[in-house]
Amino acid sequence: MVASRAERIILGRIATLRGERGFGWVEALALADGRVLAAGQRTEVAALAGPGTVTWRLPDELAVMPSITDAHIHCASAALAADQPDLTGLDRDGVTAAVSAAHAELLARGDEDGWLLGHGWTVRALGAPPRAAWLDEAAPGRPVALWSHDHHSRWLSARAVQMGGLAAMSDPPSGRIERDEDGRPTGVMYETAAGLIDASIPVVTAGDVDWAVGAYARTLAELGVTSVHDPGLVAPDPELQGGPIHYRDMARSGRLPLRVMASVREDQLDRAIELGFRSGATVEGDERGRYRDGWLKLFSDGALGSRTAALLEPYQADDPSGPPPGGPLGMPLRTRQELAEAAGRAAAAGIASEIHAIGDAATRTVLDVLEGLPAVPGAWHRVEHAQLVDPADVPRFGGAGIAASVQPSHLLSDAAAMRASWGERSAHAFPLAALDAAGALMPYGTDAPVESADPWPGLAAAVTRRGAGWATEAAFYPEQAVSFERALRSACLDGPRSARLTDQGHLERGARADLLVVPAAIFARPPDADAIATARPLATLLDGEVVYRAPEFEL
Repeated sequence: MVASRAERIILGRIATLRGERGFGWVEALALADGRVLAAGQRTEVAALAGPGTVTWRLPDELAVMPSITDAHIHCASAALAADQPDLTGLDRDGVTAAVSAAHAELLARGDEDGWLLGHGWTVRALGAPPRAAWLDEAAPGRPVALWSHDHHSRWLSARAVQMGGLAAMSDPPSGRIERDEDGRPTGVMYETAAGLIDASIPVVTAGDVDWAVGAYARTLAELGVTSVHDPGLVAPDPELQGGPIHYRDMARSGRLPLRVMASVREDQLDRAIELGFRSGATVEGDERGRYRDGWLKLFSDGALGSRTAALLEPYQADDPSGPPPGGPLGMPLRTRQELAEAAGRAAAAGIASEIHAIGDAATRTVLDVLEGLPAVPGAWHRVEHAQLVDPADVPRFGGAGIAASVQPSHLLSDAAAMRASWGERSAHAFPLAALDAAGALMPYGTDAPVESADPWPGLAAAVTRRGAGWATEAAFYPEQAVSFERALRSACLDGPRSARLTDQGHLERGARADLLVVPAAIFARPPDADAIATARPLATLLDGEVVYRAPEFEL
């Protein structure tokens, strides 16, 4: 129960996100016991002050808003990847230089043959398909495994290929081991084949995860993110130790530094059901409400960067990245029947499904599957990404209780690839305005570590369909832009709503006191894209406690 006297009162411009549209401005906010005690006029809220109340009087250049929920971020994996080489945008020389530097650093620590892990490369940036030999030259004798930018392909050194015994393996279902004309692995593994090397990579310890998540939570707080939906696992084992169980343990002992909903993968479903995993379930002893069980994560297709997204019409014949490895229509990873069977078993156990779909064919298949499922009390069913959506399928989101979990940050990095691979069909990529008009629930995420965990450039892209580096290029189908009000609701409110939570993502009475003090310039009309893209909180509160404060912000 919320106390009758405020522990903290904030006076200034406060966007509560109250109501269906608009920011819901009020001029005062009272907090107590980790929740909003009152939001309204100054005189009304000031009457709730007691002897120990702390009052913040914000200047006109600052404002308050709810904190952000990243509805699609591989939180623990991103935390562990923070110290790995980030190869985003690098050409062949840049990648080999980064790998060589990381190799030298490991040698300096006395590590002569341990694994070197990294992420972020693309064939487009490299200028040619990668080869194991390039990594062998940069890190002689060392096993190297580098995720592609979309995390749907892996590039291995010859030593890694040897340790994994990959030369003798056949292509797994829904995967491909790239081979040269003599049948030898080139070092590139697509989709499910990318996971064949996992058994050879040392297992991450629970202590590693604790430390990494703690550090990463501080980084997220600096960006204004206090809640995450994690669809990925650190170490996908049958006992769920790499994800939900570890998060549960952290929450039970008070060690979880942010709010988390963690999902399970298809090969863990049976064990998850045995362990009582169900969407929205909480943990006994988690007094601060930091953890809830999430979704069953399934994959319908691959990704744009690896050219394995499943399409209704073929990839462009003149795509400079070359022929798609799964054929002209991409690479479906599961049949409709397989998806329906897994999602149906999950729904019967009270677990909602979130199904990865990048291409328009995959999105249609996933909608067919999700429309056939019963509703789940603890969460909405979701299409993860919904990057390319045929116009005929857009209304199916608004009317079927299916959320479109989108990542506008991908628009910034994928624009050129979408034009090259999909041509004029790119007009239906990231159809944010159309989805909004259809009444879709549209939670935003960043998909870190695939993209940066910084949510603000993605918010700016949703509003302008432009990025910071597009000074001489046209906006990417600007008719699909949304208002900043709508983008902010997606970032703050729609994530909790997709988890059927009514006390997060807004600042009405009774809501959790998760909020940000931000520059008021982000609310300018017309929107100031630069102000939005570069925004940083001056303070971040979680459960009414300050978890981040910029040095220049005077309390």
